[in-house]
Amino acid sequence: MTAKGKELINRFIVDYFILFITWCGMFRRSFNCDTLFHYAHPEVDIIGRCEGGRYLAGLLDYILYRFGRTTADHTGITVMIAVFLLAAAVWIVQLSFEEKIKCRNIYAKIAYYAIYGLLFSNVLFSESLMFGECSVMFGLSYLFASIGIWFFTKRKYWAAFLLFLCSAMEYQVAVAYGAIILSVWIFLENEYKITKQTVVQELICGFSTFGAGLIDMESINVLVRLGILESAEKDAGMGDFLGKIFTCIKDFSVLLRDSRGLMPKVWLPLLIFLFACCITLWKFIKEKNARAVLYYCLLMAAMFIMVYALPMAQREIMPYPRMVWIFYVMQAMALLIAFRFTEGKIMCYVCCGYLAVQIMFCQLIVMNHLLSNTLDKTYAMMFYEEVEKYEAETGITVRRLGVANDTDAPLSYNNVHYKTDQINERALGIVTNTLVDVITGREFEKVPMDEEVYRTYFAGKDWDYFNASEQIIFVGDTAYWIIF
Repeated sequence: MTAKGKELINRFIVDYFILFITWCGMFRRSFNCDTLFHYAHPEVDIIGRCEGGRYLAGLLDYILYRFGRTTADHTGITVMIAVFLLAAAVWIVQLSFEEKIKCRNIYAKIAYYAIYGLLFSNVLFSESLMFGECSVMFGLSYLFASIGIWFFTKRKYWAAFLLFLCSAMEYQVAVAYGAIILSVWIFLENEYKITKQTVVQELICGFSTFGAGLIDMESINVLVRLGILESAEKDAGMGDFLGKIFTCIKDFSVLLRDSRGLMPKVWLPLLIFLFACCITLWKFIKEKNARAVLYYCLLMAAMFIMVYALPMAQREIMPYPRMVWIFYVMQAMALLIAFRFTEGKIMCYVCCGYLAVQIMFCQLIVMNHLLSNTLDKTYAMMFYEEVEKYEAETGITVRRLGVANDTDAPLSYNNVHYKTDQINERALGIVTNTLVDVITGREFEKVPMDEEVYRTYFAGKDWDYFNASEQIIFVGDTAYWIIF
C-alpha cells in the first residue's frame, strides 16, 4: 500500500474514533417516543417518510418491513452503522478541502482533526441519534451530501446535484449542511475575492443544494395532486415572516449562550465564534483587504440564513435541534477559515479543548437518555404488575387502557438533565399506550379516559411521583391510568 493510501486510512480511523468516543453510549438499545411508535406501527411510518419527501428512507423501511424487520428492532446496531457513515462523511469533506488546507506541523494536524470532529460531535446533533430508527437515514443523508460536496469541488456539478437530491430524499437538512460547507470552499477557492467566477459558483451551489431540496419538497405536492399520497407531512409557507425572523434571532442567541441548555451558560459557542472571526478579520485588516472583509461578513450572514432556511420555510417555525444542529457546521467552517491563517499552538489548544467539551456534554446527554429510558421501562412494568395483581384477584382479563396526564405532567423526568425538545423526552405521558405495549409485550386496546372516572379520582390532582393506589383505577376489563 502506498504512503498516501495509508494516510487516508489513518485519517478515517481518527475521524471514526472521535465519533466513537462521542456516541458509543448509544450503541445499546434505546428509544424515544417516535422509536416506540415506529416499532409498533412501521407501516404508518413508511407512509409518513414518503409524505415528508424522504423516499429513500421510506424504501429502506419498506424493504425491512417486507422481511419482517424494522430499524427500531436493534437501535444500537443502527447507531453503529450511522456512526460509520458519519465518519465516512467527515473523511470525504476532508478530502474536498485537501488542496485548500495544509498541515505543516503536529499541532496543526491535531487542530485539523478537532475542527472536522465538530461536524457531528456536538450537543445539538444528539437529537438525531435519539431517533434510533432514523439514525441510518441521517447517516446516509449526510454521507450523500458529503459525496456531493466532493463532486462539486471536482467541477462535476450534475453528479453533485444528483447526490444532493439523494440526500434530500433521506433528510432535507443535509442540503443546508452541504451549502454551508461548499460556500466556505468557494470562499477559499477564490482567495476571498468576489469575482464573476465566485458568483457563478455560488449560484450553482445554491441550485445543487437548496434547489435539490426544493425539487424534493415540490415532488410531494405533485404526488398529492396525482392521488399517490394523501397529504404532505410538512406545511410549507410564509406565515408570520417577520415573527419567524425574530424567533430565529432569539434562538441563535440561545445557541451562542448554551446550545439550548445542553451546555453551561457561559457563552462558550460565542467565544469560539469570536476567536475564529477575530483571527480571520485581523488577517484581512492587516493586509488592508477591505473586499475580503466584506466577503467574509457576507459569508457569515449567508451561513446564518442557511442554518435557519428550512425552519423558515415552514408555515409555523419549529427550529428543532435536528434541524439547526448545522449551527456547529457553521462554527467548524469558521474555525477552518481561521485555521488557514494560523497553525500555532493556540489554535490546537482552543479547537481540541472545545471538541473535548462537546464530547463530554454529549456523553452526559447520552447517560441521561439511558436513565430516561430506564425510568420509562420501570414505570411501564410497575403498571403491568398492578394489572397482573388485579387479574389474579378478580379473574378479569384487562384488555383496554385509558390514559390521561395530571395537571402538570412534564415532558421529561425532573432527575434527567440536559434536555430540550426531543432530546431526553420521556415516553411516559406522551405515548404511554405504545410504551406499555412494547415494554410488556402485551397489546391493550387504546380507549379515552372515562369522564366519570376522571372526575371521581383524578380531577385537579397533581403528583410528582408514581403512586399505583391513587393513579391506577380498574373498571371491569379497562385500566385507567393518570400520569404524574
